[in-house]
Amino acid sequence: MDGDRTTPWQPTVIAGPKHGMLVTPAIAKMMLKKAKNPLFVIGPLIKDDESLISLCKNIVEAWNLPVVATGNIYKSLTENGIKSKRYGTIEIVNLLKDPEWKGINGEGQHDLVLFIGVTYYLASQGLSSLKHFAPHLKTVTLCKYFHSNADASFPNMSDSEWTNYLEKMSKI
Repeated sequence: MDGDRTTPWQPTVIAGPKHGMLVTPAIAKMMLKKAKNPLFVIGPLIKDDESLISLCKNIVEAWNLPVVATGNIYKSLTENGIKSKRYGTIEIVNLLKDPEWKGINGEGQHDLVLFIGVTYYLASQGLSSLKHFAPHLKTVTLCKYFHSNADASFPNMSDSEWTNYLEKMSKI
């Protein structure tokens, strides 16, 4: 495996002894199939890219995922037909750490959380917090940069490869 694919995009992110595993869309889809109550957290970095929003919509629809909109993405998601609930990134991370929280739809705590489009340094810290304080939860990042603090993450990749990965995620 090429080391550049699993090097954190921000080199100061040091994961410690528990390092995220590299996943392909096939493995991420297996994790989704096993999940009882998954959640998709979409951040503002995809706001100005209609094709990324469309790919996220396809993933949401294919897997029937509840969505959390962080930052200023809520309006863009709504305009593109993606139903979501608004939370700040830190707020949703804190709620996810609480095993008694009933989830965004009141159906119980989530067991798998997918992240995309959250600012890297903020996502890294949130994922580190979940890694250490939410043992009931698995995290997967669908970003184009490897997140070593996630349980599983797409590798560092080009835009075209990322688009291909996201397209594969929307096919069950």
